[in-house]
Amino acid sequence: MTAAIARAEPVAPPAAIPQTPATPAGVTISVYGDSLADGVWSGLYERLKSQPQTRLMRHSQLGAGLTRPDYASWQAETARQIDEAGEGGYAVIMFGANDMQGVRDENRKGYLFKSPGWTNVYTQRIDWLLQTLKEHHVTTVWVGLPVMRKPETNDDAKFMTGLYETEAGKYGAVFLPLYQDYLDADGNFMARVDDSRQKSQQLRSDDGIHFTGYGYQLVAGKVLTRLQLAGAPAAKPAVKAASATPPAPAPVASAPAPAPVPANVPAVTPAAVTSTPSDAPIAKPMPADLPASQPMSQQPGAATGAAAGSSIGSRGRVLMATPARQL
Repeated sequence: MTAAIARAEPVAPPAAIPQTPATPAGVTISVYGDSLADGVWSGLYERLKSQPQTRLMRHSQLGAGLTRPDYASWQAETARQIDEAGEGGYAVIMFGANDMQGVRDENRKGYLFKSPGWTNVYTQRIDWLLQTLKEHHVTTVWVGLPVMRKPETNDDAKFMTGLYETEAGKYGAVFLPLYQDYLDADGNFMARVDDSRQKSQQLRSDDGIHFTGYGYQLVAGKVLTRLQLAGAPAAKPAVKAASATPPAPAPVASAPAPAPVPANVPAVTPAAVTSTPSDAPIAKPMPADLPASQPMSQQPGAATGAAAGSSIGSRGRVLMATPARQL
């Protein structure tokens, strides 16, 4: 584990977290995926709710998956969400809880899980999402699957994590592995963990797949560290310069050209949700050693400030209390 990642692990916070100046422009973090991604969203929410300049968009869906029969409608909805978010920003992705099954391609031909045909269809769907985000100049972090309790599920998770890592590398996305994290002394699934005060905390849910609220905050810390390392979102490409010999203008007075936007200032798009809704998750008392919200790298457009209030968005769905297999 690198020193940068280690800094995201729980430490005892100071009595009061000093406020830092708010950044002049907001940054958008969009979360896509299934119930695991929804849990990561909840951890990010807890860490970033005191930073009103950050917009945290919840596009995760319980039951979502890249092998689901309703994939076509999910794809259309996700394409619309990415278009609405506009250029730049960040994306956090986590899939796999619902994808350990057969799949049908766009021609309704079926393939068994892990077969060559299945792998081809599945990687194409991973690539579509990564390519779409890349075309919108979104800095993407794909979160790999953690170790699972059941050996057969764990083998499947390792197989799919390998696909996520390979495809993320092809599109310049950041891959965040979790498979070597949260293991016991023998390298096996760990349900509980001792905090810095040697008090046992439940880390994983009883289904052996999901995390608890405590665990998701730890994962969110790793995600924020990777966003820091990734840097600012890619700048929107400049408009192509006009020809050196343009045609003579028509004899009509033209309006003055607008002032150019500095290259290091990210575009700001209207927030999909401008205030925290009344049905946002109620923060549960957390152990004292969980870290406070870690600001993202201090650069134009990054989340560095802390102030009263929040502009973190939510679509108002059930957060994490998901029965086993309804993922």
